[in-house]
Order: sequence, then C-alpha cells, then structure tokens
Amino acid sequence: MSDHTSLHSDCLVDCMVGSALDGMCVGLVMLTEAGKVSWINRAAEDLLGIDKTEVIDELFTHVLRDPQFSAFWHEAQEAGDTVMGEVSIHWPRRGQLKVNATQCHAPDGSRMGRAVLFCDITAERTVALELSQEATRRLLDMTEGQMLTPTAATEGLTAQELRILRHVGEGMANADIGKALHISPSTVRTHLKHAYAKLGLDSRAEAISFAIQNELVS
Repeated sequence: MSDHTSLHSDCLVDCMVGSALDGMCVGLVMLTEAGKVSWINRAAEDLLGIDKTEVIDELFTHVLRDPQFSAFWHEAQEAGDTVMGEVSIHWPRRGQLKVNATQCHAPDGSRMGRAVLFCDITAERTVALELSQEATRRLLDMTEGQMLTPTAATEGLTAQELRILRHVGEGMANADIGKALHISPSTVRTHLKHAYAKLGLDSRAEAISFAIQNELVS
C-alpha cells in the first residue's frame, strides 16, 4: 500500500485508535491489497495462535495454520467482496469462529486492502447444543422403545450418511455440516433425506434423538 493509504503507519500503531482496537475481544487483522498482514490485534493473536512480531508483512495465507480458516480465506480472496461465515477451527484449539472478511477503500474509492474480523462463538454453540440435547433426551423418554435397536440401527446407512447423522446429533446446521465435510448444503439435505427414509424418521428432532440413543454423538 502507498503511504497515503497506510492504516498501519498513520492510525493503527501511532494513536489511540490502535490501542482501542488492540483491546477488543474480537480478532482484527488488517491486510494490504497484496494480502500481507499490516496489523493485528491481541485477540487475533490469541485466536490464531500467532505472534504479531513474526507475521507483519507476511502473506496471510502463510500465517494461517488451521486448514478450515485457510479454506475460508481462499474463498474470500476469490469472491473479491465481503464474505461472512462460520469456521470450525482445530488449531491452536478447537472452536467455532464467526468471520467477516471485507474490502477496505480509500476516500478516492481505491482499494487499500482487507479487514478480517472474527470472534469466538464456541460457548454460544455449546449452550445451544446442550439445550438441544436436553430437549431430545426428554423426547427419548417419551418415545422409548419406538426407535430401532442399536445393532440394526445404522446397518443400511452409507458412511457419508452416518457422518452427517452424527453431525446432526451434535446440533450442527446443514451449512456447517457441509463445510465440515467439504460438500454443499444441498448435498447434505439429499443425504439426510435418504437417511430419514432408511430409518423411518420424519423430522430433524427425531434424527437428533436417533443419534443420541444410538451413541453416534461422542
């Protein structure tokens, strides 16, 4: 980036704006138009497991060590516009991030680079999953004995149908399952439709109950 458009030298490092952004709980990474890291706050260092002093002027592609986050970033680069989504990371620790990658523009309309913001929503997802599992356990209490036995339960399912059913039992949405298995949400729906037909299930609640009862959820 040219000096007159450099957020790194003019704002993020030398004034109170940088201190305020550095104290956010949301991770923020500023990138040049070439995709190099020009600034990163403390939350981003923690969530990505990196050291600011080691990544400035490095390509963001080389900085990212988690494959799922890397895949999201490649998608954002190809899109060329604002991209939002949720990413399941496994490094430096397992978690769920909500990510926003957007273009930054100078007053004259020229592109300065990108801002990547992300926050940890793992706790929110954990609470939602616990509530979902509690509800389905209550449903199981009311429908005990009406499901297939564990031995015969999964016999007719394909490996992919079984994987998807396991993720459904974990409380994941179709879009998240698709990202985890590298398939489209419509493909997830197709597999679920086939699994429901094979198992005699009529709803997602029944599918979650089935997954819990048959110990598909770890």
